[in-house]
Amino acid sequence: MKTRFLIGLTFAVGLSVVFSPLAGLLPSSLQPVYAQDSAEKKFWVFDGHTHPTWSVYARGGTIAEPNSDPRFTLPLAEQGGLGASFFNTAIDEFLEANHIAVKEALRQFDHFYREIARYPDQVGVATNAEEVRALRRQGKIAAILAIEGALALEGDLGVLRMFHRLGLREMNLVHLLGNNIGDVMHSSQNNGKGYGLSDYGRALVAEMNRLGIVIDLSHTAEQTVLDVMEVSTQPVVSTHSAARALMYSPTLPNWSDEMIRKLASMRGVICVPFLPMAVNQEYQDKWHAGRPRGSGLMGLEPLVYRGDPTKIYEFIEERTQRGQSNRGRMAEERSKSLPPLSDLIDHIDYMARLVGVDSVAISSDWGGYPVNIKGIENAGEYQNIAQALLKRGYSDGDVAKIMGENLLRVFDEVVRTARN
Repeated sequence: MKTRFLIGLTFAVGLSVVFSPLAGLLPSSLQPVYAQDSAEKKFWVFDGHTHPTWSVYARGGTIAEPNSDPRFTLPLAEQGGLGASFFNTAIDEFLEANHIAVKEALRQFDHFYREIARYPDQVGVATNAEEVRALRRQGKIAAILAIEGALALEGDLGVLRMFHRLGLREMNLVHLLGNNIGDVMHSSQNNGKGYGLSDYGRALVAEMNRLGIVIDLSHTAEQTVLDVMEVSTQPVVSTHSAARALMYSPTLPNWSDEMIRKLASMRGVICVPFLPMAVNQEYQDKWHAGRPRGSGLMGLEPLVYRGDPTKIYEFIEERTQRGQSNRGRMAEERSKSLPPLSDLIDHIDYMARLVGVDSVAISSDWGGYPVNIKGIENAGEYQNIAQALLKRGYSDGDVAKIMGENLLRVFDEVVRTARN
């Protein structure tokens, strides 16, 4: 993993990228770093899980300017070396329970495309790895349309097929509550492993494989995760899960060694998130211990709306605004107890030692949880992770894989082997 040969090879390739007029035509696997004037290399980044367009859709502003979640702006992302990311829409369980999830997903898709189109010199939409690489050669960020919450389909595979035509290329199966696909990570069933993959879930996995949509198993209960990996014909990912061996809580989507090994055996990737409760036990115990998850809009209240049906969107707006007010207080309060960057690196290192560097990547959740880890508190600081890995003894080539190339490989394979 940390051989002198790889260091020398990657350094030579890096020089060819700087000086060769054909550098932009080299395959991505031979372009581990961007050239820059400083002594430190700047690695190309593929962030496994972000919400930048959804965040401004829900909270106002634009992705180019500081907004209500100022951790992600295009200038910051460019500064940090971001090259690609799954840009997630967010579908709450309340929306599916009231049969407006498909409509809401379409509204968020529309906002995604309109927001990206405002900044054509900085960001573009990608639906396959070649488009990611083309945007990379142009120095632009590749935005890949994703859904957090397969409830957006309302149980209809025809909706999935139409979403694919609209550009959907990655989807999380289970989010905050168990559903008709599988169980959520804090399940009380089967000794906490949950009830496994449903018949509909098996059909959904098969159709996502056929279409070439990356399957994301974040938040998903262990039995469902293992079931999906048994039936999927393509590599799968978990876009924001840390190592359960280092930080355990029944309310968190951290993965066991068995799950990580199974993922690696099918050439999948697990993205270690910049989320303090995922990598630090003290933070988790202080802020999240014993708290059952529920709908983002409703908490543990009933999901079916009983009010005037003509005012359901007013109800959603009121609930959303209430949540934003709580979010501001939460961010201010919890930012005082952020864990160090070394905790994140510990989880990356643990997984790399367990299954090899080819199955590990990173994710931020910008726009999601309101605070991150010291040293990686906004999109301008991605390179702090790369530098920390180099100091741990990782080669340039291995750091390039973790920072982006592993996730690009999986995205490439899933889309390329589709049979649609």
